[in-house]
Amino acid sequence: EYMRMLQAMPKKTLKRREIVCKDKDLEKASQKQGKVHFSLCVWNLSEYSKSSGLGDDGASMVHVYYESKDERKVLNAFASAGIDLESAEAVPVDTDSAVPHEQQIMLVKENLFLQDNYTWEEGAPLSADDLKSRFKMK
Repeated sequence: EYMRMLQAMPKKTLKRREIVCKDKDLEKASQKQGKVHFSLCVWNLSEYSKSSGLGDDGASMVHVYYESKDERKVLNAFASAGIDLESAEAVPVDTDSAVPHEQQIMLVKENLFLQDNYTWEEGAPLSADDLKSRFKMK
């Protein structure tokens, strides 16, 4: 019964853009949620990742989901926060996607901010020399 009801619910047709951005810029952009309709899935990057660092240099990989009708507003909201979302390719989200958070975003009316509890490495680990120079070690 529940599964039939769930399958009968209308799903939003979404686009997704993937970016890596600084956490402080992401915070500015996420404050526009509600005024501008978009959902976010965030994976925090380790300070040892290429694009991340300590404190204000911390970064995350982000999937931004939105409907086509809201595209211009979403791009402007991120641009005003210092994030070039337009440079990331917009990919249509399959309505039969096997990714649980995509199904959740398609079914709910609200804007979601989903953040993973873990910290992730971006690409291969940095060499010892790269780490020493990044953290100003001898």
